Amino acid sequence: MPEEPALSMTRKQLYDEIWEISVAGLARKYNIPYSQLMKQIKAAAIPIPSSGYWTLLNLGKPTTKPELPEPTDSIISIYKTVPRTRTKKKKVESPLTKVVKKEQHPAENRPVSVADPPLKEATSSPASDTSVSAVIEDPADLAPPVVINEPETFTQYGQTYNVYDRETLYKEVWAAPVTEVAKRYKVSDVAIHKVCKSLEIPTPPLGYWAKLRAGKPVSVIPLPKSDKASKKHGIQTGTTYQQEPEKEVLAFLNEEDRSVILAIASQILLPDEDARMHPKIIAHRKVVEEWKEQHKNDENKGWNRRNSEPAPFLADSISDEALPRACRIIDALINAMEPLGCALTNDLGFVVNGETVRLAFTESEDLANHVLTKDENMQLLKYEDERKHSSWASKPQIRKYDHVFNGRLSLSVGQKSFRDCKSYVLENRLGNVMIELYEAAEKIKKDREAREEVERQRQEEERRREERRKRYNVEVDRTLALTNLAEDYNTACKIRNYISVVAASGTPDEKTAEWIEWAKAKADWYDPTVAKVDVYFGKREHEKDEEKKKLEHKGWW
Repeated sequence: MPEEPALSMTRKQLYDEIWEISVAGLARKYNIPYSQLMKQIKAAAIPIPSSGYWTLLNLGKPTTKPELPEPTDSIISIYKTVPRTRTKKKKVESPLTKVVKKEQHPAENRPVSVADPPLKEATSSPASDTSVSAVIEDPADLAPPVVINEPETFTQYGQTYNVYDRETLYKEVWAAPVTEVAKRYKVSDVAIHKVCKSLEIPTPPLGYWAKLRAGKPVSVIPLPKSDKASKKHGIQTGTTYQQEPEKEVLAFLNEEDRSVILAIASQILLPDEDARMHPKIIAHRKVVEEWKEQHKNDENKGWNRRNSEPAPFLADSISDEALPRACRIIDALINAMEPLGCALTNDLGFVVNGETVRLAFTESEDLANHVLTKDENMQLLKYEDERKHSSWASKPQIRKYDHVFNGRLSLSVGQKSFRDCKSYVLENRLGNVMIELYEAAEKIKKDREAREEVERQRQEEERRREERRKRYNVEVDRTLALTNLAEDYNTACKIRNYISVVAASGTPDEKTAEWIEWAKAKADWYDPTVAKVDVYFGKREHEKDEEKKKLEHKGWW
């Protein structure tokens, strides 16, 4: 069945959407591959925004928007895939450019759909050069999928082993990514790479499958001749390792801010060598020069380095020759980021979204033969002179090599590092460094918020513990008071019972009656429900413990 279009609209509607949300935004909105959408838009002759258009628009600068050519009301159908109609380029016929035809295992007719590689090693012609790579101009030129059987296995001592055939494995790794081949053999992709290396099987280089998917020409390395065994056995671990999906860049930002930052990052330029740098960079370089001068004086005086002031940023991690280069890199970054609300601290830290992110520069070192100083030459002469008079002379400890800075810089932002290499230098990666500054700032923010949340929870738990402690102590006081009240009431009841016994023992006389009245008053003084005030003892504090309420004689003092 023919493919259904992903969307259908007039040229005017498509033109308006492109200039409102960009081609990339349109691709995400309708889930259409960007490359496929771009081809169809160009085929429909619809103008698209130029490079830097969105950056200028967000910065409020004037932009140009070309008119849509007629006809504007014609209906355009956009598909997720575009049928290929271009013709193949004529090339010199070579055995390496022959497409592998379908083949089937002679022992079985049950097909297993595993794609054959686009090309096969040329063995029929003795003049074929195995060092030549076949070029595929169009993925549509690939041969149709080849029918290949399940991997050959055998079992020994209760363990399953794979049998890797050199030609079969070569076809498989060029027909599908190694991770897919590894699933089929029930091993990890690392194991497949090791088997390919031992069998001298070339594997697709980095970016091969991405170029193939994008419709770009790719080169296939033919299978070279080898004198080694054509088969290899390997244990079937049943473990496959899948690569984690690539994290979207600046995913924590909204689409507008993200597009602005990415646009500016793609256009960062180094300032001219004679251009005036940022004021804080100039001030920091003076601090570095003063520290180096002071450090040199301290070393001449023989002072211990641990007692001196700590080195400022860039003072001792790179050479004097590389310092201007590092400063220019920082200057280029802050010039691009300052209009976005970022700032530079006095010690050249970047304030991004309210968080301070610090760069770390280091310079590689080479080993060089140590050149003796005047003092070291004097020590050696003294040693040689002492040896003539004594065999116990101690040879001075002089290093053999020096570590010399070689000018190759490395730059670290958070956990990401960039360094000078054969492919590029740091100045070519300024856009990546800028993006990583935002990523590092977001990580610092999340880590800080996590620490603050932990601290908030700790303080909340501490507050709850304190409240529980206070409530507990209040409860203890109330319980002890209740116990003391009960003890006083119990004493009052005992006194009243005793009074009843005395009153019932006989006819009370005047003295006994007077005592009974006195005793009743004391019982009322003890009783917390009456709480009578005594002439001598005052009001009894019933809630206090017995030791504090104990009646004692008063002395002269």
